[in-house]
Amino acid sequence: MNEFNEILKIILVEYWFISWPIILIGIIISHYFNKKRFKEEDILLNKMGFNRTTESLNLNLPSNTWRGIFSPYKNKNPITSDKHPHVLIYLRTESAGESGTYYTRILRLKSKTNKKFPKFFLRKEGILDKFRNDIDYRNNPEFSKKFFLKSLEKEENKLAVEKLFKNFSLQKKLLSNPLNIESNGNEMFYYWERVKFPIEELPKRISEVEFLHDNFFDV
Repeated sequence: MNEFNEILKIILVEYWFISWPIILIGIIISHYFNKKRFKEEDILLNKMGFNRTTESLNLNLPSNTWRGIFSPYKNKNPITSDKHPHVLIYLRTESAGESGTYYTRILRLKSKTNKKFPKFFLRKEGILDKFRNDIDYRNNPEFSKKFFLKSLEKEENKLAVEKLFKNFSLQKKLLSNPLNIESNGNEMFYYWERVKFPIEELPKRISEVEFLHDNFFDV
């Protein structure tokens, strides 16, 4: 057994000496291409009237499932625009092992009227969600089957969330263009899960989110 352990140690040491230069080179190459990509994006952003902030800003999403992300973490340099001062656009990266990396652009909106929102998260319903309790609507089973809607506070908050999403026009809008929505009470977060839409689509996506936000939530 001791002999086996010694052989194993030798193999591991040799593997480390062989592999660490490859890992280091991979990190350097990845950093180079990320920097190059950001520089190319910044040129396009500036032409479109957007800018990347010079400071890192915390992004705290209220859901506590892995798909909703999330413990607080720093997302470097979100995108802003003078035309949309109440909007911040983040890019979240999510490692998926051998499948690669998933990217999600997240739009963070504050209330224009300092309104308080009920706390909740809405996402596409997954297989495991079918066994969890959430808010359902008997008069629209299609919506309830498509989405998992969860209140994040006590009964009074749950009633406010139920009332908020009871709006049939809102349900219809979300069914035609599904996206995740979260609220921490002061801000709303909108994102298409694992969709890193191109920079060129930013104005269109912001318009879609602002329509939802201004007509159904921040009213």
